[in-house]
Amino acid sequence: MKNISRASALAGLALLTGLGTAHAAVQTRAFRQAFPAGTEVRLANLAGRVEIVKGQGNQVVVDATVHAEGRSAAETQQLLQGMKWVRSHDREGRDEWALSYPVEKIRSYHYPRENQKDEGPGFLSFLDNLSQTNTTYRGERVKIYSKKRSSAPTLYANVKITVPAGANLAMRNAVGKINAGNLDGTLGLRTGSGDVQVASVAGALTINTGSGDVVVGSARGETRINTGSGDVTVRRLVGNGAMETGSGDIVVQQVSAGKLSVNTGSGDVTVREGEAGRVIAGTGSGEVVVVGLDLEELTAETGSGDVTVRSPLAKARRVVASTGSGDVEIYAGPDASFKIQASQGSGDLSVGYGDAVLEKTRRGKVVGAQRGDGRTSITVETGSGDCSISPRS
Repeated sequence: MKNISRASALAGLALLTGLGTAHAAVQTRAFRQAFPAGTEVRLANLAGRVEIVKGQGNQVVVDATVHAEGRSAAETQQLLQGMKWVRSHDREGRDEWALSYPVEKIRSYHYPRENQKDEGPGFLSFLDNLSQTNTTYRGERVKIYSKKRSSAPTLYANVKITVPAGANLAMRNAVGKINAGNLDGTLGLRTGSGDVQVASVAGALTINTGSGDVVVGSARGETRINTGSGDVTVRRLVGNGAMETGSGDIVVQQVSAGKLSVNTGSGDVTVREGEAGRVIAGTGSGEVVVVGLDLEELTAETGSGDVTVRSPLAKARRVVASTGSGDVEIYAGPDASFKIQASQGSGDLSVGYGDAVLEKTRRGKVVGAQRGDGRTSITVETGSGDCSISPRS
């Protein structure tokens, strides 16, 4: 009798669970697809989170979990069951596999905001309803809303991609975060709006995001990162690199590169520790800081902000530092050999090496100096700001 009662209770619980699922607002469906890893695999998703992990074998395996809520149970099931991988093209006309959102019939979708703490104060909550992203997907213009709207069904897919070593993967996610683990191969990541995080990549890495922060733990290979608005952080870089953001800070550390280019429209640029052949660092408004880098050539430019260089200059052949409004400070090694020329609209040149030969104007203003054989050529331009060169402390 006790067994029968227990079985009845379990059956009742299962029934309640099933009813709860049937009446749940958002329904889900999971499915798997595998692609040969011998050639480039290009994938596209309209909205959702993307996770990329390292796997075995010779296939790129994709697990997609679709979330949907339509205006009726029937529409919800239609949205769920209609999702699959189909052949398509990106905006450059390249072949790709895309999840089949019905964009030919439905042009607006709801993808719920993942981090609710980003919401504004209650009296500004109406602004959240206006938050939307416009994008092109499978040849159609589409709107994605972060808040629920009666005219836009909830439809998005969280995707997990398992990638074998040596694979070539390009992932385009219109709206949503991309997280990648420790990978080996060629990796291209693009998101219209969302952060991108990569633990490590041994191989060529390309990241593009319209709006979002980018964090890379370690990159070994040709690395290119571009974000329209957001910070960029690379904790270790081995290989040539180019990082750019329209608005945000850029930090690159532990560098071993032939050429490194870092540029931001508004924000600070910091390159720290290591060695490089040529470094180009620029910002429209912000500071440029180069610390502990053994380099051959440096071009550092800011429209408004200071330029700080801490380098032994043992291998440096040429250093160019320019600021429209700000100071230039160079801390070199005790054995540094240089010839410095300064062009300053307003500001003074200070030389902290007692054995340097100073170059002065007739009025006694210091405009240049040479120490040793002048092996390192240093050119400084400031619209308004001082310049100093001295042994690093």
